[in-house]
Amino acid sequence: MPGPAAPPANQPQALMAIHLGIALLGGTALFSKSLPLSALDITTWRSLLAGLFLLWIARLKWNVSLRLSGRDWALIGLAGLLMAVHWVSYFHAMQVSSVATGMLALFTYPIFIVLLEPWVEGTRLKARDLAAAALVCVGVWLLVPGGNGNVDGDSLAGVLWGVFSGLLFAIRNLLVRYRLSHINPVLSMSLQALGVVVLTLPFASGDIMDSSPGTGIAMLVLAIVFTATPHALMTFALGGLKAKTVGMIGCMQPVYGVLLAWLILGEVPTWMTLVGGSFIVAAAALETLRRN
Repeated sequence: MPGPAAPPANQPQALMAIHLGIALLGGTALFSKSLPLSALDITTWRSLLAGLFLLWIARLKWNVSLRLSGRDWALIGLAGLLMAVHWVSYFHAMQVSSVATGMLALFTYPIFIVLLEPWVEGTRLKARDLAAAALVCVGVWLLVPGGNGNVDGDSLAGVLWGVFSGLLFAIRNLLVRYRLSHINPVLSMSLQALGVVVLTLPFASGDIMDSSPGTGIAMLVLAIVFTATPHALMTFALGGLKAKTVGMIGCMQPVYGVLLAWLILGEVPTWMTLVGGSFIVAAAALETLRRN
């Protein structure tokens, strides 16, 4: 039996959803250093809370059914596996180096999507897609600490883990776009998040049980406000836009992250950060304008 249909998403709605979702995702990096937990623990409890919240929303708003085909369950399981390794490697990248290094290295993923999506569609690469990807490369290179070629060991580890996380995220987005778009996007994301819990819980520690109430509250905010909401919006956007479009617009996340760090942590961005961010914003803006 086919899964429940996703709510209709026209391009203006999808563009609004992706921009709001990316702005919220920009705040996730603020938790990588503030939470006294490992990357695996953060991923596990973040996924549990976010998955349950999204499942509750799916049942409350659309009364969606869990009667999916065996193929759908298998693909959701695969997407959950990709999300699990993506989230763990993303938080690990920021913990072994810096928030900026791990976060910005992740944003090689639009390049992977640009290269992989034509293969999925059976089409050829377009010059404008390569140009946009090149623009993102320049922006990320300018933003990453040590972009002048003098990258220390910790920064290099953060970059490698971030790039690996980006590759997994790109594959997951393509899987959702081309194999799971017929399923309600909120249900899809909730099941993927709960799949992450099934995969990571056996390896998680019990440190959160001994943590302070403030840590628990911070985890709840991370899970619902900065995880459940933006990922539901991104999954919704994938129903109305190509994965490469979502990927290119998603490159604004580090820009939002820099702004949030400035407003909340008092980290004033350097001129190099502003220049690199301008390249990334330009790529996202051009992709948005082309879609409209």
